[in-house]
Amino acid sequence: MAVKKKQNIFVRYFVPFGLRQVCDLVMIIGSILLIVGLCTVDGVLIAGFAAYAVGAGISVVRCCLVLFSKDVNHRDPAYKSAIINVAIMGVLFALAVFGLIWTIVA
Repeated sequence: MAVKKKQNIFVRYFVPFGLRQVCDLVMIIGSILLIVGLCTVDGVLIAGFAAYAVGAGISVVRCCLVLFSKDVNHRDPAYKSAIINVAIMGVLFALAVFGLIWTIVA
């Protein structure tokens, strides 16, 4: 009888590599650029806001795909989680766009 090897958390997260992982990686890169941009020139800050806006936008699109899917039941936890994620990522997207415009203008 073969014993299935237990996978660690990183392998389980990246095995079905898709839009979720791309979105999360872009938002992590944007967060790092924002932190570094606080201490350096405005170019890094602009790149951080742009990367974070792209990541939040991709996340909103991904959650909207779940919301408008015919396969997901409205009582499903994934559907309810998608509603919450759209609200949160929508606010983060608006803040990132505002910060990007503020940094470019000021």
